[in-house]
Amino acid sequence: MAPPVKYRIRDGVAIVTLAAPPANAISAEVRAGLWDVFGRIETNPDARAAILIAEGGLFSGGADIRDMGRPEEAPSLAQVCRRIETARLPVVAGLHGAALGAGADLALACHIRLAAAEAGIGLPEVTLGLIPSGGATQRLPRLVGAEAAIDLMLSGRTIGAAAARALGLLDGIVAGHLHTGTWTYAKALADRGETPRPVSDRRGEMSDGAAYMALVADRRAALRGSRLMAPREIVDCVEAALLLPFEAGCAFEADAAERCRTSDQSAALRHAFIAESRIDARLLARRDGRWQATDPAGTAIVSRLRHVMGAVAEHLRGRGIAPPLMDRALIDYGFQRTPYEGREGGAGPEGAAIARRFVAALMVEGARQMAQGRVLRAADIDALAIHAAGFPRLRGGPMKACELMGLLPLRRDLDTWAAESPLWETPQLLIEAIKTSAGFEGVRRAA
Repeated sequence: MAPPVKYRIRDGVAIVTLAAPPANAISAEVRAGLWDVFGRIETNPDARAAILIAEGGLFSGGADIRDMGRPEEAPSLAQVCRRIETARLPVVAGLHGAALGAGADLALACHIRLAAAEAGIGLPEVTLGLIPSGGATQRLPRLVGAEAAIDLMLSGRTIGAAAARALGLLDGIVAGHLHTGTWTYAKALADRGETPRPVSDRRGEMSDGAAYMALVADRRAALRGSRLMAPREIVDCVEAALLLPFEAGCAFEADAAERCRTSDQSAALRHAFIAESRIDARLLARRDGRWQATDPAGTAIVSRLRHVMGAVAEHLRGRGIAPPLMDRALIDYGFQRTPYEGREGGAGPEGAAIARRFVAALMVEGARQMAQGRVLRAADIDALAIHAAGFPRLRGGPMKACELMGLLPLRRDLDTWAAESPLWETPQLLIEAIKTSAGFEGVRRAA
């Protein structure tokens, strides 16, 4: 099996190549390969400079999303980035296609960043309820300042090479063959005896501490009231970049990244992303920039979910729960639309119990749809509920939300509520999901 990281030396330049196309995901194997290769470079007297390039159509699509919910195996991304940054010789990154997430972290750890004109760079972790974990929250403000750093990380967007160059994120754009141009640049550095210029040593974009802190305060105020955890952690980390020594700032980032990784919110957002990528386009597809239920089968499922919402509302209303309270409970939970079209939240502790009833009923209906063969996976119900029925994406959809509530205690609730209405009749899918550690995803169809 070919190694995921290749290494050779040509005329004093160590050529390090990510060789795990098509995505060049920064997996545990790739991190271990980079760790080993840069360790060998450090002790090789023939190496006077190094370049980091990649095979395939892009530099790196980032970490494998399937690994994001698990503790990171050593060496961590942060450790690999620090090893690159503290190398005894200058390291030049040559970016093409896209350098996203962990790929962008690796680029930031290099001393010089060059790119092809069509390249893009981005840190999309926030869309998955995560924050960068390789030191980007500490390096990016040093390169481009607090405002651009926060905006890039909070938006999660990918910017083109020209925009990145204008910000100072890139040092140059290669007009010809990228790998040749990157090698030529590194060879010139080696011939001149240039020494590394670590990003961690730069403070120019932080020289006006008062302006920096004012910007941080503005961004923090703009996030006040947001349900999302990761954006607030990003702003805190950018503040730490100014206030703490670099190593301490990286430790601060690591703590924040772990809080996000282990949060229910990130688990839900990662699940939603995967559900969207796997659902049959005949059920749900992106059209004109919007997700829409497409096939009659998808539309029928969405209609059933909406019907259940209304049925639960009428049932609870009959038991004395006022419509405004239900609407407030659902708004607090994150629903985009409510049965009685209320617009303000603030239901208090009672609201969580009310929302639990709605979510459980949607899960029961989703299980029925799966039992009838209308969808292949429970996650298909989640994607439909999020994009066509107003379910909050940060909860992952009704099936995932119920998993995060705990399926066993939820079943006990269903046993009680089922005496009131078949809306909460325990589905066989739930029973099967409780038996497997993989939850609903461990059951392809209800028995």
